[in-house]
Amino acid sequence: MKSCLFFVLFIGIMMLSSVFAETNTAQEGTPESAKQLVLPTTGDVEGTVYSQDTDTPLVAAEVHFIEIDVSTKTDASGNFRFIGIAPGTYTLSIIHSTSETPTTAKIEVTAGETKQVKIPVGTTVQLETVVVEGQRLHPTISRKEMRGSELVQIPSAGSDALRAITTLPGIGVPNDFLRALHIRGSAPGDTRIYIDRTPLSYPFHFGGFFSTTHSDSIESIHVYAAGYGAEFGLDSQSVIDIRTRERLDKQWGGVFDFNFISPYGFFETKVGDKGYASVAGRFTTYNLILGLFFHSTFPTWSDYELKFAYQLTEKHHLTLNGIGATDHFDFSNTQSAEAPHSSAYFKNGFQAEGIHLRSHLTDTLTSHLSFTHSYNFLNINFGGDPSQNGASPNEKIIYSAQVNVPTYTLREDISYALTPKLQLEQGFLFAFSPAESATHTFLPENISSDDEKLVWKEKFDPFHYSFQQAEGYLQTRYDPLSFLSLTLGVRLDYLNLTEELSIQPRGSLSLTLPTTSIFRFAYGRYEQSPFAYQVLKTDGNRDLKSSVAAHYVIELEHELSPQTALKFALYYKDIEKLITRSVNVDALFDNTDTALTTPYRNQGTGFVNGAELFLQHRMSEKFFGWFSYAYTHAERRETPNAPYKPFLFDNTHIASLVANYSPTPKTSIGAKWQYVSGTAAVPLSTLLMIQDPVTLGMHPLLSDVAGAIAPAAFQAYHRLDLRLSRKRTQWGIPVTEFIEVWNVYNSQNKIQFSFPDQFPDQFVEFEGLPLDVETSEYKSPVRFPFNFTFGATYKF
Repeated sequence: MKSCLFFVLFIGIMMLSSVFAETNTAQEGTPESAKQLVLPTTGDVEGTVYSQDTDTPLVAAEVHFIEIDVSTKTDASGNFRFIGIAPGTYTLSIIHSTSETPTTAKIEVTAGETKQVKIPVGTTVQLETVVVEGQRLHPTISRKEMRGSELVQIPSAGSDALRAITTLPGIGVPNDFLRALHIRGSAPGDTRIYIDRTPLSYPFHFGGFFSTTHSDSIESIHVYAAGYGAEFGLDSQSVIDIRTRERLDKQWGGVFDFNFISPYGFFETKVGDKGYASVAGRFTTYNLILGLFFHSTFPTWSDYELKFAYQLTEKHHLTLNGIGATDHFDFSNTQSAEAPHSSAYFKNGFQAEGIHLRSHLTDTLTSHLSFTHSYNFLNINFGGDPSQNGASPNEKIIYSAQVNVPTYTLREDISYALTPKLQLEQGFLFAFSPAESATHTFLPENISSDDEKLVWKEKFDPFHYSFQQAEGYLQTRYDPLSFLSLTLGVRLDYLNLTEELSIQPRGSLSLTLPTTSIFRFAYGRYEQSPFAYQVLKTDGNRDLKSSVAAHYVIELEHELSPQTALKFALYYKDIEKLITRSVNVDALFDNTDTALTTPYRNQGTGFVNGAELFLQHRMSEKFFGWFSYAYTHAERRETPNAPYKPFLFDNTHIASLVANYSPTPKTSIGAKWQYVSGTAAVPLSTLLMIQDPVTLGMHPLLSDVAGAIAPAAFQAYHRLDLRLSRKRTQWGIPVTEFIEVWNVYNSQNKIQFSFPDQFPDQFVEFEGLPLDVETSEYKSPVRFPFNFTFGATYKF
């Protein structure tokens, strides 16, 4: 009975209980490191002139394009701007009364792109060539942008940019082993992640050790935390937009990492004068090595990334890309005397391919057409054969699921400049997904501590459903005054699963203050469709509709100096029509026919409010760093009459300090310190998430019942990580060697479980169970302890 009950809980833990609209227009911006996205015939140059001695903006400095004899003067904030410059290499000459000689800078203008150049004036300075490679960011667009080259240098991130973004404000993870990303109090399933316009089905292998992307190919990561425009679609409360390179200055290059656990490689090359191609991949090798010494099987994972980009004509650019990942383990052949017929099989993965055509049809009209195909799958089998004669209850327990979801998507985004001050954006998306799902369970119907007999119930729950989705948006960006910008848009989404047409208005404004600070306000309505299992399975509700969230965001952005920027944000989310169902834990421990759960209904409500502070500093190539702080308060209630309860990171404070200093061009020293306050007790099901192959979101790995049995809370936690790296040449190949110290002062962070009073006493005596059921003491560490790691990467 004891082993059976424990196995029931273990199997319960394993039970399973979008569209990116990257509008690449001349108005929407990409960060400095992003590559060319559209192909107009001219480019823009924006910049700031400041004193090298006092680090203050210089007013009335004359900025002169020597080759085309065009000049302007800086304004009261030291800013200047040139528009409509033909592609080519130019020399800027800057003259100001504070300097006896002109300052010059080489500028390479690329069609359709803009760079905000910061030019110091003092002693005579000859700047290196600056490539104009980032489109102008419309003032109403708010996002955090980080350079991929900086993110991979953060200690303990494992050169993994996705792991590193948790140092940005408002982005958290439960712990080191379960890295489901929570942004501004939302659940992991509320965040969409895209890589080069293609949805990324899940970001981390087995929950967190390695990401399914390749950081060496990443040019930039943009985080849209809330209040973004109509260009982003259904089922997203926040968006992470990853963009990879599609242009290379040299003929070819690459990176190889030969580590023990999971080596990876990345190779990129020019294709003629107009093309670019890259390939990246990762796979496990530790299982092969350990298999030589241990008679056992080990979990494995792999992923790949392909890209080909080519300039077809002066007006048309073609991109082909493919991504994929797989997680797998199979313990079915690992038999023991206690459970000779048991099995444990898991395979989860995705693959996606896309073809994208970007066109600059006229000077004012651009288009981005994409067709993508993706395939997501999930195959789980835990337990044994229930018909096996003499099988123990452990061997009878079955939970199996097979899900296969192909998706075909056609989308188009169009941008049209009606006037220099008025931009019109529109787009549509059509998706078709013939999904198949089948689950088979054979589990106890109830658990009684007074009765050794268990009532078993076998259940088959298949569904076949063709999901159809249609989306469209219309949005305008208007700059009526030099200091005022407005964006108004509306998005229409239809999903045949809910048979409803959602209307989502969104808008924002940006006001540049006399102090050169930028004030932004944004409002948006965002909808989250139900998961397929909540609607289509036997205990589902065919009348479910989408939940609705209204976002209110206020931001203030101020440039303290050309190297230092400060951002402050306040936000509030009002959430209605949440899909919930109540769990009656008492019914799990009696012999009555009382239902364990109620049906799913749109009956929940919730709210999130918070504040964020982000201070970032860059000092040429020698130093970069930032300090971020986020306060988040989130509560939800399951029914209109129920009290509000904490949801995930309620009353959570997250503070991060990141710094990287390069005393020489070949060495760098990095540090990361982070503090995370404790959380209130929440159902464990909200912390353990798995990819949903149907909706591409994430939902609880635990069943609602198992999650309610074991609410979990985390202690307050702080930690320091250090990194030292050195570049050198070996066999003619540049190599970067590094050593990292994780959790320098070995700070402990553990999880506390709370169990109902009726929980069977026999669980307390389980050997090896990392917690005390009777006292709910903190017994299980969930952070990496103090340790060293070192390695080397070869770049060529």
